[in-house]
Amino acid sequence: MSAGIVVAPDELPGFCLIDGVGLTSSGQRALGARQSERTGLSLPSPDHLAQYTGTGQTLCMPLTDDRQPYQNPFVLPPTLQDRHLFVIGDTGSGKSVLTTGAMLSNVEATDGPEILFDYKGGGTAEEYLQAHYTAHDGLEDVSYFDLTEILPALSIFDIKPLLDAGLSREEARSRIAGHYEEILAGLMGEEQYYGATESTKAIRNHLRALYDPIHGSDAISHKDLYRALQRTLSDQTPPPTSDERLTEYFAGLLERDRDVFNMVLGGAVARVELIATDDRLAPLFDHVHRAPTDEDDTESDETEPHFDFTDVIDDDTVVIFDFGGMEERIKHALTLVLLSNLWIALKARSGTSQTQQQPPRVNLYLEEAKDIAATQLVDTLLSQGRSFGLSLMLGVQFPGQLDSPDPSNHTYEEALNEIGTFVVGNVSIEDDLAKALATDDVPPTKVARRLAAIRHGEWLVRPAATFGTPAPRPFLGRSLPAPDGHPASETPLGDEQYQAFNTAFELTALETWNEAGLKYESNHPSTESGSSDEDTAEEASLRVDSLLPHTKRLPEYVSYDESIHALCCGSCENRYDPTIEGMKRSIECCRSLTDVEPADIPVCDINLKLTAEERDLSEWSDRQLLFLQTVYNAQQLRYDTLEYDLLHDSMIRLQEYVGIETDEIAPLLEADLLRHDTDHPHRLYTVSSEGRSTIGESYRKGVDYGHGVGDLDESSEHVLGVEVTRQHLEEAYAEDPESDVTEVIPYYELDDQHRLDLAGVDADGEIIVTAEVERINHDTRRAVPADFDKMAACEPEAALWVVMKQADGHKILSALNDPLEGPPRVEKTYAKTTPPQQFRIDTPGMTAVYPAEWLRDRSPDLP
Repeated sequence: MSAGIVVAPDELPGFCLIDGVGLTSSGQRALGARQSERTGLSLPSPDHLAQYTGTGQTLCMPLTDDRQPYQNPFVLPPTLQDRHLFVIGDTGSGKSVLTTGAMLSNVEATDGPEILFDYKGGGTAEEYLQAHYTAHDGLEDVSYFDLTEILPALSIFDIKPLLDAGLSREEARSRIAGHYEEILAGLMGEEQYYGATESTKAIRNHLRALYDPIHGSDAISHKDLYRALQRTLSDQTPPPTSDERLTEYFAGLLERDRDVFNMVLGGAVARVELIATDDRLAPLFDHVHRAPTDEDDTESDETEPHFDFTDVIDDDTVVIFDFGGMEERIKHALTLVLLSNLWIALKARSGTSQTQQQPPRVNLYLEEAKDIAATQLVDTLLSQGRSFGLSLMLGVQFPGQLDSPDPSNHTYEEALNEIGTFVVGNVSIEDDLAKALATDDVPPTKVARRLAAIRHGEWLVRPAATFGTPAPRPFLGRSLPAPDGHPASETPLGDEQYQAFNTAFELTALETWNEAGLKYESNHPSTESGSSDEDTAEEASLRVDSLLPHTKRLPEYVSYDESIHALCCGSCENRYDPTIEGMKRSIECCRSLTDVEPADIPVCDINLKLTAEERDLSEWSDRQLLFLQTVYNAQQLRYDTLEYDLLHDSMIRLQEYVGIETDEIAPLLEADLLRHDTDHPHRLYTVSSEGRSTIGESYRKGVDYGHGVGDLDESSEHVLGVEVTRQHLEEAYAEDPESDVTEVIPYYELDDQHRLDLAGVDADGEIIVTAEVERINHDTRRAVPADFDKMAACEPEAALWVVMKQADGHKILSALNDPLEGPPRVEKTYAKTTPPQQFRIDTPGMTAVYPAEWLRDRSPDLP
């Protein structure tokens, strides 16, 4: 029987028969059969796919076998989330947007918390918050920790939750000791830390002794452990204990040869000092929460900041930890601290929730957490988390990042065997991964070929199956659009929305700090004691021509005499003017400026331009008005750099100099008199136009803004960027005898409509160098190409771009690669891990891109 084609009458007109010999080479290629891995994959049956609809973690759009979108997005329902989710994709694959979409859609689907660890710090945290703000019309029930500024107020060495959960004291203190040792090993390196077994045993046993039921406590600080080890080393006095085994251990330790004893205890002290002497970690490890007692003032509104996952895991809330810009080893330690506290909270809940059949599920998202993914703690979360109501979404670039040289650590195997749902982009092929994704229908060899041929923006998905049923066959999915409000979405925040979001974002960060945060730089300013009448009298007599009566900081060798409004040398009591010059003289009277901590030199003079009557009529307190004036002066660069240096000093210093409480700043932000610019490289505020009017500051063209002076409504962050760039241009060009640049002019007006942030001109006024300080906003794809064209039109020898963060450099490049209007301005692309200062681009509108912080701290001798 000969082969034939059977068609219906209505199909016949669509057929065209061509002699294959007559086809061109292009036609033959077009009609040639594709390799199987280049085609689509058959989807699971409709019944199978129907299980992955409704509410939950929305992950991608399934693709049919001809790569067309299926009916509905693929959604991982809450009932399958406890099998965990593994997202694997290279840099730029879209993991962050996928994580944001999954987390946002899951907020409404579950009753428990969504907890995000933005380990990479590439902006995922803030991008999620913008999408959350849009979806929920605010940031209620959201906590945000910028871990470069705020530490969670954890009681790390508190075993009470474990005791309350029914664990024995021995088990509780052993768990705390084990978690602490993993943190130290992460800081020091496992091989080096565990290389001195006697020293590590001394640490463990000293810690256990401090939890003694008779002589110890249920909650201790790291300082207690450090001092106990030091006392044993120096005085040979170990901590008292009622435990016979520990008593015998300490007796044997003291009987050791003196040199051996010193080596063992010296090694223990040296290991604990990794934290005890670190200004970033010590405040966290030393914090001990004091629970309210019956003797406390129950009517007081003041509560001590406190954070514990025990108080979070049953709440329908969102908690975000932003690790951006942190040193890797500190980031690693903080992550293990937080995961340890979460695990303790989950175990404690399990021991106390007999009456609660199904506690709320805890959804944890670990974004780009390769450095901690291969730890024993994550291994435990993967293998046991399901039993304790934990759902883990783990994002890595390739599975091998989970592999650990420690033979006792099985995180890699746990991930491949315990995780139910895999979402995999184009990654290097690993045999174990192909085997993990394979099913009876799709063998490992076919999976491997598919992964090698997968396109950008596509994912190979192997969903988790319900208990007792085989896993559905893997299928192809396509990335979903970014959710509304996300900067990469089709509907990012508009100008007014973005400003409202920033205010809500700042208030959320402040509320998080007030309720659950510790500061690195200084403790949260405490409220002065005294009656409300005294406070009112103090406010009425507040001095507004100087900050010296209000500052919480003064050099150790200087005092301020309020009765005569003068500075006094602390050694000889000579008196000096209450100005910055007087401050310098009072320090150098009997000391040197190098003896003084720069942050302790406050702003001295202040020039609040309101009469007493105007201040009385104002709805704002004198201290709030002073703070607005102090910030405004700072953003105008009016201070001696000894008092305040915008380029290096956080505006938290200004808060300390004015003596204003954080809760007094919040209303200024809510009223849009004050705006929070950034916390990178440090905290910066900007006084708005309405804020300027409130303190009586005029803003005149040619004096306060205009050519060579400034921008209208310029932010402190932009001022910082312009000043950093100006200093660089002065040193690298104007002061270079081989350069034609003779003058650097900031805010250079090209015409009535266009202005360069900076221009370096020659003796004839011709532009030689241009510079643009770019802040990323919702209009980046339009504004950045416009700034590029503006600089390119000047035909400069060098066109510099300065950005506030490394990620911003990549956003600028992306906007020039794919502008909203017109052709691409720049063709080159770089991996997102490439620092912008390493970009090698030579076009009229861009020759270099520098992060402001990097440029500030570098030598002027730059390429």
